Amino acid sequence: MRLKKIKYSIFALCVLFTITGVSRVTGQERLLDVIEGELKIYIKELGKEKVAPYFMSCRVDDVTTTSVDASFGVVNGVSRNRIVAALPEVRVGSPEFDNFHNNTPGTTISFFAAPEPILLPYESSESESAIKQTLWNEFLSRYKYGVASYQAMRSAKGVRAEESDKSPDFTPIEVVNYYEEPLNMDSTLIDVEKSKSIVKKYSALFLQYPDIIKGSVSVRQELVRKYYVSTEGARIAHNLTHNFLMVRAAVKADDGMDLPLAITYFSFDRDGFPEEEVIKKDILNLADRLIRLKKAPVVQPYTGPALLSGSTSGVFFHEIFGHRIEGQKMKSDGDGQTFKKMVGKQVLPLTMSVYDDPSLEVYKGMDLNGHYKFDDQGVQGERVTVVKEGILNDFLMTRTAIDGFPRSNGHSRAEVGYDPTSRQSNLIIETSDYKSEEELRQMLKEEATKQGKEYGFFFKEVTGGFTMTGRNSPNAFNVTPLEVFKVFVDGREDELVRGVDLIGTPLSMFSNIICAGGETESFVGSCGSISGYVPVSAISPAILVNKVELQMKPRSRNLPPILPRP
Repeated sequence: MRLKKIKYSIFALCVLFTITGVSRVTGQERLLDVIEGELKIYIKELGKEKVAPYFMSCRVDDVTTTSVDASFGVVNGVSRNRIVAALPEVRVGSPEFDNFHNNTPGTTISFFAAPEPILLPYESSESESAIKQTLWNEFLSRYKYGVASYQAMRSAKGVRAEESDKSPDFTPIEVVNYYEEPLNMDSTLIDVEKSKSIVKKYSALFLQYPDIIKGSVSVRQELVRKYYVSTEGARIAHNLTHNFLMVRAAVKADDGMDLPLAITYFSFDRDGFPEEEVIKKDILNLADRLIRLKKAPVVQPYTGPALLSGSTSGVFFHEIFGHRIEGQKMKSDGDGQTFKKMVGKQVLPLTMSVYDDPSLEVYKGMDLNGHYKFDDQGVQGERVTVVKEGILNDFLMTRTAIDGFPRSNGHSRAEVGYDPTSRQSNLIIETSDYKSEEELRQMLKEEATKQGKEYGFFFKEVTGGFTMTGRNSPNAFNVTPLEVFKVFVDGREDELVRGVDLIGTPLSMFSNIICAGGETESFVGSCGSISGYVPVSAISPAILVNKVELQMKPRSRNLPPILPRP
C-alpha cells in the first residue's frame, strides 16, 4: 500500500520479438519443458490422494540487477546480482472453494519478514536434477499446507456466519502459449564503468552546496525473464526491462526536520536517459529548491481548497482509489469494500475517466513502469476502464471472482517469492473538460475566497503515501508532500512551506474534486502491498479539490550537524 516515488519518465521504444507455441530445448529455455514434465507427474501422482489437487502452476523469475551508486562525487557501491526464483501454486478442493479461499496464502508466511525466494540453479541444462529436486520439495510442502488449510476452512464453515460473497475462488481463462526470445545481454546490460563515470560526475554537483547533507546519484537496471507453466497447458516466457537514473538529496532544517527531494529518470532502453546538460540542469534546480525548502516556514494544520499537481494527483488516485478497486481483496468480509456496491453509480465528476492498462508501454512520450504482457497467473494484461465519465464500471481482477465480476482481466501480480493478488499497473486519469493551469489557479483563489480563507494550497511534489483498506482500522489515506506552496487570494507571491501531510478518507475526498487540467505528469514507482512490491505508474492532470485536510508531519529532534560537511 506504500508507493515509492519515481517521477520522470523518458521516451524509448521497446521492440519485442514473439513466436507463439515455440519451445527451445537448449540452455535455460529447457526450463519450460522441465517444469511442464514435473507438473504432469505431480498432478497425476497427487491425484491419487484423498484430497487431490485440481490445479498446479509454477512461476519463475530470472532477475539480473545491476546497481552503481555515488555520493558527492565518489563511487560507494557497485553490484550485479542474478537470481532465478520459483513460485509454485497448488490448489486443492474445487474452483468453487479451495485452499486459497478468503486470500489464504499458499504456504506459511510471516507478517514481519518477506518470504525467502525458492532459488533454482542458473544453468538448467547442467542442473536439471537439482531443479527437479527443488521443485519436488516445494510442491510437496505446498500441497501438504494446502490440504491442511482447505480442511480447516471446510470445518470452519459449519460454525461461522455465511459469507456475503459466494463467487468462485478460481475461474477459467483462455489458456495461452506465448514465447518471447530471451534478452540479448550484450546489447541490454548497462556498462558498469560508464555508469561509474556518470554517477561520479552528477553527484559531484552537490559539492558546491554546503547545506546539502545527502547527495547521491545511482544507476539501477533490472532485467527480468519471466516463465509461467500450468497444468491447464499454459506455457509463457516473456521479458521486462527497467532502467533508472536516480538523484537523491536532502537538507536538515534548523528545527531538525529532514527535507529530501529526488528525481528519477526511467526508461526501457539503457541509453534512454536525457542529455547530460538536461540532467545537470535538473540536479542544480533540485539543489536550489532544497536550499529554499530549508528556510521555508512550517505550516499549521488546515482544511480548505487545494490544487494538486499531476504527479501529486497520480499518487492521490493511486492511494485513495487504486487500492480500493483491486478486486480480489474485496472478496473478504474483512476488507472495507469501499466501492464494491457502487458499480453503476457516480464516483467522480462526469468529466473524468480512469482506466488501468498494463499493455500500455508509453503515454505521451513517457515510458510506463507498470507495463507487462502477462500477469503472474498467465493471463494477458487488459485495459480496464474503471470509471467512464464519472461512473464506476469495473475492477482490477485476478482469477478469484467477486460478485458480478467472474473473469480475470490480467491484474494478478506479485514480487519474487510472493503469492499474487490484484494489483494496479498503469493507472491513467483523464478529463474531457480540460482547464488550463491559469484557470485552475484562479479557481483555487475563488474557492478559497468563498470559504473565507486567506490562501489555498498548491501541492507541487510528493514522495509517496499509504492507505488502509480493512475494516479493523480507519479507512483513511496519508500522502507525504515534499513541496507545498500557499497561493494567496490577494495576488501575493506564492509562499513555499513545509511540515505537513495530506490526509483524509476516500469517499469524502472524492466528493470534493471539482475539475482537472494543467500539465499531465507521470508518477512512476514501486508499490508495496500483501504480494510485495510491484512496479506501477500513475498518470494524471492537475486536480482541483475544494477541501483537503493537512496535519503536521512527524519530525526528527536531531539538530543539523555541528561540524560543516567536508
